Amino acid sequence: MPSWITGGPDAVSNRRWPVVDVRDVADAALLLYEKKDSSGRYICSPNHVSAKDLVDLLKKMYPEYSYADNLVDIDPKEPLTSQKLMDLGWVPRKLEETLADSIECYEKAGLLQDVAGRPFRLPHLYRLAGDQ
Repeated sequence: MPSWITGGPDAVSNRRWPVVDVRDVADAALLLYEKKDSSGRYICSPNHVSAKDLVDLLKKMYPEYSYADNLVDIDPKEPLTSQKLMDLGWVPRKLEETLADSIECYEKAGLLQDVAGRPFRLPHLYRLAGDQ
């Protein structure tokens, strides 16, 4: 996500991304451990948001940053649901809270600052498949 804010990478797939707060993952793991009637697999991904919608939300929350404008549309897939986990009483954080806490962490770590006069870029998974 930091690279979406600082202008990189070269292209971002405008597909639905599963977003979950790591604190919610920990809460879900504890809940499943404590619930005797829990069994099977659980999807722990309450938010599925397109890259465009995520960038738009970040722009609204943090207008002082510049943002990637290099989105490439991809056919959306139907998102998985966390309903089975929510039925056990799991309540995930709102996406806005996760984003706000993430941005605060990135700022403290210096990930949103210029590096050697150029915007910081993450080299990995946000690039389109086939880009090297």
